[in-house]
Amino acid sequence: MSTISSTMPAVSRAVRALERVAPTLAAEAAYALWRSPGRRVAVHATEVPVMDDARVRFVQVRGHRVATYEWGSGSRTVLLVHGWQSRASAFAPLVRELRESGRRIVSFDAPGNGRSGGRSTDVRDYAAIIADLEPAGGYEAIVAHSFGTPAAALAIRSGIRTSRLVTVNGAADFEYLLSRFGGTLGLTPRMLGAVRARTERRLFRGVDDIWNRFSATSTPLSPGIPWLVLHDEDDAVIDVAQARALVAAHPLSTQLVLTSGLGHNRPLRDDEVLDRIAAFVDQR
Repeated sequence: MSTISSTMPAVSRAVRALERVAPTLAAEAAYALWRSPGRRVAVHATEVPVMDDARVRFVQVRGHRVATYEWGSGSRTVLLVHGWQSRASAFAPLVRELRESGRRIVSFDAPGNGRSGGRSTDVRDYAAIIADLEPAGGYEAIVAHSFGTPAAALAIRSGIRTSRLVTVNGAADFEYLLSRFGGTLGLTPRMLGAVRARTERRLFRGVDDIWNRFSATSTPLSPGIPWLVLHDEDDAVIDVAQARALVAAHPLSTQLVLTSGLGHNRPLRDDEVLDRIAAFVDQR
Protein backbone atom coordinates (compact mmCIF):
# COMPACT_ATOMS: atom_id res chain seq x y z
CA MET A 1 0.00 0.00 0.00
CA SER A 2 3.01 2.21 -0.55
CA THR A 3 2.45 5.64 -2.04
CA ILE A 4 5.47 7.90 -2.33
CA SER A 5 8.82 8.70 -0.70
CA SER A 6 11.98 10.65 -1.39
CA THR A 7 13.82 7.48 -2.43
CA MET A 8 11.33 6.53 -5.16
CA PRO A 9 13.28 7.93 -8.19
CA ALA A 10 16.35 5.78 -7.45
CA VAL A 11 14.21 2.76 -6.59
CA SER A 12 12.18 3.23 -9.76
CA ARG A 13 15.30 3.16 -11.94
CA ALA A 14 16.55 0.04 -10.19
CA VAL A 15 13.26 -1.84 -10.62
CA ARG A 16 12.99 -0.89 -14.30
CA ALA A 17 16.58 -1.98 -14.93
CA LEU A 18 15.95 -5.28 -13.15
CA GLU A 19 12.80 -5.88 -15.16
CA ARG A 20 14.80 -5.93 -18.38
CA VAL A 21 17.04 -8.77 -17.23
CA ALA A 22 15.03 -10.59 -14.53
CA PRO A 23 11.32 -9.71 -14.65
CA THR A 24 10.36 -12.18 -11.91
CA LEU A 25 12.89 -10.70 -9.49
CA ALA A 26 11.71 -7.22 -10.45
CA ALA A 27 8.12 -8.20 -9.67
CA GLU A 28 9.16 -9.57 -6.27
CA ALA A 29 11.03 -6.35 -5.50
CA ALA A 30 8.08 -4.20 -6.51
CA TYR A 31 5.69 -6.33 -4.45
CA ALA A 32 7.94 -6.00 -1.39
CA LEU A 33 7.96 -2.22 -1.81
CA TRP A 34 4.17 -2.15 -2.18
CA ARG A 35 3.73 -4.01 1.12
CA SER A 36 6.20 -2.02 3.19
CA PRO A 37 5.85 1.50 4.60
CA GLY A 38 9.62 1.81 4.13
CA ARG A 39 11.78 4.20 6.13
CA ARG A 40 10.29 5.05 9.50
CA VAL A 41 9.42 8.69 9.96
CA ALA A 42 11.05 10.34 12.97
CA VAL A 43 9.16 12.35 15.56
CA HIS A 44 9.53 16.03 14.65
CA ALA A 45 10.96 18.33 17.31
CA THR A 46 7.66 20.21 17.53
CA GLU A 47 5.83 16.94 18.25
CA VAL A 48 8.12 15.77 21.06
CA PRO A 49 6.33 17.55 23.98
CA VAL A 50 2.98 16.00 23.02
CA MET A 51 4.44 12.53 22.57
CA ASP A 52 6.40 12.78 25.85
CA ASP A 53 3.10 13.53 27.59
CA ALA A 54 1.37 10.43 26.20
CA ARG A 55 0.65 7.29 28.18
CA VAL A 56 2.30 4.58 26.08
CA ARG A 57 1.14 0.99 26.00
CA PHE A 58 2.10 -1.90 23.72
CA VAL A 59 -0.50 -4.44 22.55
CA GLN A 60 -0.35 -7.54 20.37
CA VAL A 61 -2.63 -7.37 17.32
CA ARG A 62 -2.54 -9.85 14.42
CA GLY A 63 0.95 -10.95 15.44
CA HIS A 64 2.36 -7.42 15.67
CA ARG A 65 3.64 -5.52 18.69
CA VAL A 66 1.77 -2.23 18.36
CA ALA A 67 2.57 1.02 20.17
CA THR A 68 -0.54 2.86 21.40
CA TYR A 69 -0.83 6.34 22.88
CA GLU A 70 -3.35 7.98 25.18
CA TRP A 71 -3.84 11.56 26.35
CA GLY A 72 -6.40 12.96 28.78
CA SER A 73 -9.33 11.15 30.34
CA GLY A 74 -13.10 11.12 30.32
CA SER A 75 -16.02 9.27 28.82
CA ARG A 76 -15.59 10.70 25.31
CA THR A 77 -12.86 9.08 23.22
CA VAL A 78 -11.49 10.33 19.90
CA LEU A 79 -9.31 7.99 17.83
CA LEU A 80 -6.62 9.32 15.47
CA VAL A 81 -5.58 7.03 12.58
CA HIS A 82 -2.41 7.97 10.70
CA GLY A 83 -1.61 7.26 7.06
CA TRP A 84 1.05 5.28 5.22
CA GLN A 85 4.69 5.82 6.25
CA SER A 86 3.63 7.99 9.17
CA ARG A 87 3.03 7.66 12.90
CA ALA A 88 0.74 8.88 15.69
CA SER A 89 2.93 11.94 16.27
CA ALA A 90 1.66 13.44 13.00
CA PHE A 91 -1.50 14.29 14.97
CA ALA A 92 0.34 16.20 17.73
CA PRO A 93 -1.27 19.56 16.80
CA LEU A 94 -4.73 17.97 16.79
CA VAL A 95 -4.07 16.30 20.15
CA ARG A 96 -3.34 19.75 21.60
CA GLU A 97 -6.54 21.07 20.02
CA LEU A 98 -8.88 18.32 21.21
CA ARG A 99 -7.57 17.57 24.69
CA GLU A 100 -8.45 21.09 25.82
CA SER A 101 -12.09 20.00 25.89
CA GLY A 102 -11.51 17.23 28.41
CA ARG A 103 -11.54 14.29 26.05
CA ARG A 104 -9.58 11.09 26.02
CA ILE A 105 -7.49 10.95 22.84
CA VAL A 106 -6.04 7.66 21.58
CA SER A 107 -3.82 6.77 18.64
CA PHE A 108 -1.31 4.15 17.53
CA ASP A 109 1.66 3.46 15.29
CA ALA A 110 0.63 0.90 12.68
CA PRO A 111 2.97 -2.09 12.13
CA GLY A 112 6.11 -1.03 10.27
CA ASN A 113 5.65 2.56 11.46
CA GLY A 114 6.90 4.52 14.46
CA ARG A 115 7.62 2.42 17.55
CA SER A 116 5.58 -0.60 16.44
CA GLY A 117 7.15 -3.84 15.28
CA GLY A 118 7.12 -5.40 11.84
CA ARG A 119 8.15 -4.27 8.39
CA SER A 120 4.86 -4.50 6.55
CA THR A 121 1.18 -3.91 7.19
CA ASP A 122 -2.17 -3.76 5.46
CA VAL A 123 -5.64 -2.36 5.94
CA ARG A 124 -6.72 -5.34 8.07
CA ASP A 125 -4.03 -4.58 10.67
CA TYR A 126 -5.28 -1.02 10.97
CA ALA A 127 -8.90 -2.15 11.33
CA ALA A 128 -7.96 -4.75 13.96
CA ILE A 129 -6.07 -2.17 16.02
CA ILE A 130 -9.04 0.22 15.81
CA ALA A 131 -11.20 -2.60 17.15
CA ASP A 132 -8.73 -3.42 19.93
CA LEU A 133 -8.70 0.19 21.16
CA GLU A 134 -12.48 0.73 20.99
CA PRO A 135 -13.88 1.84 24.38
CA ALA A 136 -17.01 0.27 25.85
CA GLY A 137 -19.28 3.03 24.55
CA GLY A 138 -17.64 3.34 21.15
CA TYR A 139 -15.75 6.36 19.83
CA GLU A 140 -17.05 9.89 19.92
CA ALA A 141 -15.15 10.42 16.67
CA ILE A 142 -12.54 8.84 14.44
CA VAL A 143 -10.14 11.14 12.58
CA ALA A 144 -8.21 9.43 9.78
CA HIS A 145 -5.55 10.69 7.40
CA SER A 146 -4.75 9.30 3.94
CA PHE A 147 -4.49 5.47 4.06
CA GLY A 148 -6.21 5.57 7.43
CA THR A 149 -9.46 6.35 5.59
CA PRO A 150 -10.18 2.93 4.03
CA ALA A 151 -8.99 1.36 7.30
CA ALA A 152 -11.44 3.40 9.36
CA ALA A 153 -14.26 2.60 6.92
CA LEU A 154 -13.45 -1.12 7.11
CA ALA A 155 -13.47 -1.02 10.91
CA ILE A 156 -16.84 0.73 10.98
CA ARG A 157 -18.34 -1.73 8.49
CA SER A 158 -17.02 -4.52 10.72
CA GLY A 159 -18.97 -3.22 13.73
CA ILE A 160 -16.83 -0.52 15.33
CA ARG A 161 -19.03 2.26 16.71
CA THR A 162 -18.35 5.93 16.22
CA SER A 163 -20.61 8.98 16.39
CA ARG A 164 -18.61 10.95 13.82
CA LEU A 165 -15.96 10.45 11.17
CA VAL A 166 -13.39 12.90 9.82
CA THR A 167 -11.07 12.04 6.94
CA VAL A 168 -8.22 14.24 5.75
CA ASN A 169 -6.80 13.71 2.26
CA GLY A 170 -8.29 10.23 2.37
CA ALA A 171 -8.03 7.48 -0.22
CA ALA A 172 -11.41 6.19 -1.35
CA ASP A 173 -10.52 3.27 -3.61
CA PHE A 174 -8.11 0.49 -2.71
CA GLU A 175 -7.21 -0.08 -6.35
CA TYR A 176 -6.36 3.62 -6.69
CA LEU A 177 -3.55 3.10 -4.19
CA LEU A 178 -2.05 0.36 -6.35
CA SER A 179 -2.39 2.46 -9.48
CA ARG A 180 -0.80 5.42 -7.70
CA PHE A 181 2.06 3.22 -6.49
CA GLY A 182 2.64 1.88 -9.99
CA GLY A 183 2.66 5.36 -11.47
CA THR A 184 5.08 6.68 -8.86
CA LEU A 185 7.44 3.76 -9.37
CA GLY A 186 7.07 3.88 -13.16
CA LEU A 187 5.95 0.25 -13.38
CA THR A 188 5.01 -1.16 -16.76
CA PRO A 189 1.47 -2.57 -17.10
CA ARG A 190 2.94 -6.08 -16.98
CA MET A 191 4.84 -5.36 -13.78
CA LEU A 192 1.84 -3.70 -12.15
CA GLY A 193 -0.25 -6.74 -13.08
CA ALA A 194 2.34 -8.97 -11.41
CA VAL A 195 2.13 -6.93 -8.18
CA ARG A 196 -1.65 -7.05 -8.34
CA ALA A 197 -1.65 -10.84 -8.79
CA ARG A 198 0.74 -11.33 -5.87
CA THR A 199 -1.42 -9.12 -3.68
CA GLU A 200 -4.49 -11.20 -4.45
CA ARG A 201 -2.74 -14.57 -4.25
CA ARG A 202 -0.47 -14.03 -1.24
CA LEU A 203 -1.41 -11.07 0.90
CA PHE A 204 -5.18 -11.56 0.72
CA ARG A 205 -5.28 -15.25 -0.03
CA GLY A 206 -8.81 -16.62 0.27
CA VAL A 207 -10.40 -13.15 0.41
CA ASP A 208 -12.82 -12.38 -2.43
CA ASP A 209 -13.05 -9.11 -4.35
CA ILE A 210 -10.35 -7.34 -2.35
CA TRP A 211 -10.23 -4.22 -4.56
CA ASN A 212 -13.86 -3.46 -3.79
CA ARG A 213 -14.04 -4.95 -0.29
CA PHE A 214 -11.24 -2.82 1.14
CA SER A 215 -12.30 0.42 -0.53
CA ALA A 216 -13.97 3.12 1.56
CA THR A 217 -16.63 3.30 -1.16
CA SER A 218 -17.55 -0.40 -1.29
CA THR A 219 -20.52 -0.44 1.08
CA PRO A 220 -21.97 2.89 2.23
CA LEU A 221 -21.57 3.54 5.92
CA SER A 222 -24.63 4.34 7.99
CA PRO A 223 -26.07 7.76 7.07
CA GLY A 224 -26.42 8.25 10.82
CA ILE A 225 -22.65 8.79 11.07
CA PRO A 226 -21.88 12.41 10.03
CA TRP A 227 -18.69 12.45 7.96
CA LEU A 228 -16.46 15.47 7.34
CA VAL A 229 -14.39 14.94 4.18
CA LEU A 230 -11.45 17.35 4.13
CA HIS A 231 -9.15 17.35 1.10
CA ASP A 232 -6.53 19.69 -0.30
CA GLU A 233 -6.84 20.41 -4.02
CA ASP A 234 -3.03 20.49 -4.30
CA ASP A 235 -2.47 17.08 -2.71
CA ALA A 236 0.12 15.37 -4.91
CA VAL A 237 -0.25 11.99 -3.16
CA ILE A 238 -4.02 11.41 -3.05
CA ASP A 239 -5.95 13.15 -5.83
CA VAL A 240 -8.91 15.31 -4.83
CA ALA A 241 -11.08 13.08 -7.04
CA GLN A 242 -10.84 10.52 -4.23
CA ALA A 243 -12.65 12.93 -1.89
CA ARG A 244 -15.40 13.39 -4.45
CA ALA A 245 -15.69 9.61 -4.75
CA LEU A 246 -16.20 9.36 -0.98
CA VAL A 247 -18.95 11.96 -1.13
CA ALA A 248 -20.61 10.30 -4.13
CA ALA A 249 -20.72 6.98 -2.27
CA HIS A 250 -22.08 8.58 0.93
CA PRO A 251 -24.29 11.46 -0.22
CA LEU A 252 -26.49 11.49 2.89
CA SER A 253 -23.78 11.76 5.53
CA THR A 254 -20.78 13.58 4.04
CA GLN A 255 -19.76 17.21 4.11
CA LEU A 256 -16.97 18.07 1.65
CA VAL A 257 -14.52 20.86 2.51
CA LEU A 258 -11.71 21.64 0.08
CA THR A 259 -8.52 23.50 0.95
CA SER A 260 -5.68 24.60 -1.31
CA GLY A 261 -1.94 25.03 -1.08
CA LEU A 262 -1.45 22.64 1.84
CA GLY A 263 -0.53 19.44 0.04
CA HIS A 264 -0.78 16.01 1.65
CA ASN A 265 0.51 16.39 5.23
CA ARG A 266 0.29 20.07 6.10
CA PRO A 267 -3.50 20.04 6.70
CA LEU A 268 -2.76 18.21 9.96
CA ARG A 269 -0.81 21.30 11.11
CA ASP A 270 -3.01 24.02 9.65
CA ASP A 271 -4.90 26.10 12.21
CA GLU A 272 -8.04 26.51 10.10
CA VAL A 273 -8.23 22.78 9.39
CA LEU A 274 -7.67 21.93 13.05
CA ASP A 275 -10.38 24.40 14.11
CA ARG A 276 -12.81 22.91 11.61
CA ILE A 277 -12.13 19.37 12.83
CA ALA A 278 -12.57 20.41 16.47
CA ALA A 279 -15.83 22.22 15.68
CA PHE A 280 -17.18 19.21 13.80
CA VAL A 281 -16.30 16.83 16.64
CA ASP A 282 -17.91 19.22 19.15
CA GLN A 283 -21.24 19.33 17.34
CA ARG A 284 -24.16 17.69 19.10
